[in-house]
Amino acid sequence: MADSKLTIGYWGIQGLAHPTRLMLAYHKVPFEDILYNDPNEWYGKDKPALQTWAPSIPYLKDGDFLLTESLAVIQYAAGKTGNKDLLGKNDLDTIRIVQLWSILRDLAAAFIPIVWKPDFEAIKDETMKTKVVPFLDKLTKALGEQDYPLGYLTWVDFIYVYLIDGLNRMSPETMKAYPNLLKYHERIYSNEGIQAYRKSEKYPKLFMPPFATWPGEEKV
Repeated sequence: MADSKLTIGYWGIQGLAHPTRLMLAYHKVPFEDILYNDPNEWYGKDKPALQTWAPSIPYLKDGDFLLTESLAVIQYAAGKTGNKDLLGKNDLDTIRIVQLWSILRDLAAAFIPIVWKPDFEAIKDETMKTKVVPFLDKLTKALGEQDYPLGYLTWVDFIYVYLIDGLNRMSPETMKAYPNLLKYHERIYSNEGIQAYRKSEKYPKLFMPPFATWPGEEKV
């Protein structure tokens, strides 16, 4: 459990900050969610005042400590949960976690760009078939009947399950072919802490900004 209340700053959407939020909620670590819905609040006010050589969002504050970049943020937050296994039980597992993250990064790159396309609906099915399904075929085989890819919960699971959640919103018909991935999603999202967070007043519901062709609102 964190000694001081963490602060997570990001746009008022789910995006790159959401896996960290989900992980903290899962472990019932209290945090303050700073949601920037007015770009001027970030670019004109908080970004210039951020005491770091690399001002960007998402950012994490822990007392006087400040960190930016989503991959660094989620690993630091993992260390504040009290669950040391999130960072890997051994050196080899920490490498396997990064391997899985790399695959998930490529999966995200395969489908997220189309949310901006004016012809999103017309190209969605072909994108799923040709670009997303090959990744899902690998991931479903790797997960098998395990509860978690590494056999236990790690920080990368929260990125993984968030992408599955987004894909299920975008193309539920595609995800029906991967019941083990949907069970994996339910296993994490049914957590008491996550359920409470999803019902909270400040919970961001949009996968992408509201001006995207497909903002991907989560039904909660």
